[in-house]
Amino acid sequence: MYHKIFYLLFSLFLIFNLTSCDKDDPLSPAEDHFEAIGMVVYDATGMETLRILRGVTADTLFGEAGKRSDHYTVKFIDDKENIIDAPEDDPDHKFAWEIADKSVASIYQHPGEEGGFEFHIDGLKAGITSIEFFIEHEGHSDYRTGKIPLQIK
Repeated sequence: MYHKIFYLLFSLFLIFNLTSCDKDDPLSPAEDHFEAIGMVVYDATGMETLRILRGVTADTLFGEAGKRSDHYTVKFIDDKENIIDAPEDDPDHKFAWEIADKSVASIYQHPGEEGGFEFHIDGLKAGITSIEFFIEHEGHSDYRTGKIPLQIK
């Protein structure tokens, strides 16, 4: 009886460890995971608009009600606090977001560029909400920014 329980638990342990996507998993190469501690957003002129590091920012993203913003481009900050490019050439890494109040704003990406690291803000109505950006990899987030204020004027 105890042998069956042991084998069942051992089998579950193996299945969990072989199928999970963990950066410490020796079967999943480290280069498959995108390591970042922050994110930088640039406006269409190349000027830095927002910086969030370790989930903390003093910046706000802005948009206008009834309008689509110019495009924003995203880069990331590595553990040495260097600005690095997004994993553009890797179809397994996709840019995603979550807006707290979807009635205030939405994010637009050009057809065929969904999941890419450029976006526009569509202002739906005047108000303040928050947005959190992610890098999705195989069904989970390799990186999350933390909540960023988003104001539509």
